[in-house]
Amino acid sequence: MRSPTVNDQPRGGKEVAIATPQKFVRLGATARSARGKEFVCLSLLTLALLLPFVDKPLHVDDPVYVWTAQHIVAHPLDFYGLSVNWFKTTESIAELQQNPPGVSYWLAIVGALFGWSEPAMHCGMLVPPVFAVIGVWLLARRLGAPPTPASLTLLAMPGFLVSSTTLMADVLATAFWTWAVLAWVVGLQERKFGWLAAGALLVSLCILTKYVGLGLIPLLFTYTLAKYRRFELGGSLLLLVPLAITLVYRARMISRYGVDPFAAASSYSQHERPWASTTIELPWTGLIFLGGTFLPALLLSTWIFGKWFSAFSIVFILLVVAALLGMQTLAHCPLRTSEGPRWGLVTQLALFTLSGALVFASIIKHMVQRPSAEAILLGLWVCGLFAFASVVNWSTNTRALLPAAPAVAILLAAEVRVPRARVFGLSPGPLAMLGIGLLVGLFVAQADQALAQSKRNAAIEIARGRLRGGHPLWYQGSWGFQYYMDLEGARKVDWNHVEVSPGDEMVEGYSTGVDIQLLPPVAVRPVAHYQVAVRALASTMSTEAGAGFYSDRFGPAPYVFGFPPDEVYFILAFQTRVVVKNGFLYPDLHPGTEAPH
Repeated sequence: MRSPTVNDQPRGGKEVAIATPQKFVRLGATARSARGKEFVCLSLLTLALLLPFVDKPLHVDDPVYVWTAQHIVAHPLDFYGLSVNWFKTTESIAELQQNPPGVSYWLAIVGALFGWSEPAMHCGMLVPPVFAVIGVWLLARRLGAPPTPASLTLLAMPGFLVSSTTLMADVLATAFWTWAVLAWVVGLQERKFGWLAAGALLVSLCILTKYVGLGLIPLLFTYTLAKYRRFELGGSLLLLVPLAITLVYRARMISRYGVDPFAAASSYSQHERPWASTTIELPWTGLIFLGGTFLPALLLSTWIFGKWFSAFSIVFILLVVAALLGMQTLAHCPLRTSEGPRWGLVTQLALFTLSGALVFASIIKHMVQRPSAEAILLGLWVCGLFAFASVVNWSTNTRALLPAAPAVAILLAAEVRVPRARVFGLSPGPLAMLGIGLLVGLFVAQADQALAQSKRNAAIEIARGRLRGGHPLWYQGSWGFQYYMDLEGARKVDWNHVEVSPGDEMVEGYSTGVDIQLLPPVAVRPVAHYQVAVRALASTMSTEAGAGFYSDRFGPAPYVFGFPPDEVYFILAFQTRVVVKNGFLYPDLHPGTEAPH
């Protein structure tokens, strides 16, 4: 029988185009070509947004990952076989680090090939965000959401953009999380064992990058049950693979370093959490961080919930403002001063609260209108990480929420209504809102870079100005400040044991990540102070501003717009010989006198 062609005419005279196998091949090739162009465009956009930050100084916990990477280059199998003085005493990285060494292995490859300069390391860390953006595109397509808007929404999230300018584990873990879910979804939808096996391997890589990846095991197991409404032995057994790899890693940590990583992480969380907040404040602070991290939830709300939403949002914000002013403080951050309410901070907290609430409203809307196993997957994905970041983790911060970013991006893209001509799958209004989100993210990223630069500038200026022949320069502080002080030859005080001579000087940086041990006036006297400007229009880590991007111990908002306060460093001169031993300071001990125990 002759195969039908597009020239064949059915009875009745009406012309119908019938596709040939060759046409299907051409259509498939065209689709792949278009998809490849979108991948290239999204990758170039991601790189264009992040390349201005490749000279960012090491910041917050970056030095710990870099020191580990440098050690791995020399000792590939002994990843945590070094000790550093990060808080107040010298301790093993195995005890200090609350994350596995996955990202440090990647930095070790980058450093070994291209060197340890800031641009080299940051260029190496451009791979994970591109990896995540493409993963969101593919996963959104599988879950029935418009893929390009989902990827653009991810890029428009300030939390994702700022985190992509660091050397820490969060964006790489988010990328592994996204691709693990993608592989598992494809494996279940197409009944392909190979994809499920790849998903199990990616879950393992996520766990070995950041312990939060353990949440993937119950998430994917629940999705499997929801998908088939019965227990699937094959998929369930594969999820034992990452669990087994995790147990092997735990056994290695215990046998080699004498540290149970999960017990240590739990103990650290229990130790740090009690300072934080009341039972009511914990989820509220989490909601604020959720909203600020995933700001497109607020920006796209009109196209998700309709025009009536504007009136509701005004009422909601007024109620939140009233509640905040009634609380006086949130996460120990004062919301009033002697001059009256801090209207700028309170207004931003209210907007972020609304944005966070809209994330959950979008989840509910999606699950009601599109009830499916995929809707359950996205909902549990976000809710589980919110609970972890708000209640379980050692502090509420953007880093703990970041693995939820792909799910939120897909949810928002799926719920946005596009009534008119599309540009990148969006109408001009939502596209403009995502542009605003990108602009906010760039401002916040620049603010974080300016803060990192201020600490590097302070370390270089102080060390080069105060180091004198014969007299060491001591300091207290951590984060990038420590990294650059060490490079300049300064010494960090070890509160287990150190001896200081008269005339030695010490630098105190009160906003450098650790609590400062105050010294008695009999031992030291102030001789100078340095004030370093943070040239930005927002704050990411400032107790004065109320911003705590990396920990709510600094403030209840992930970022706050306004001119940041200057960074201040004090120089103290020792007036007498001082011995510090076992956490105690003993001034005026004569040479040869042993400090008491």
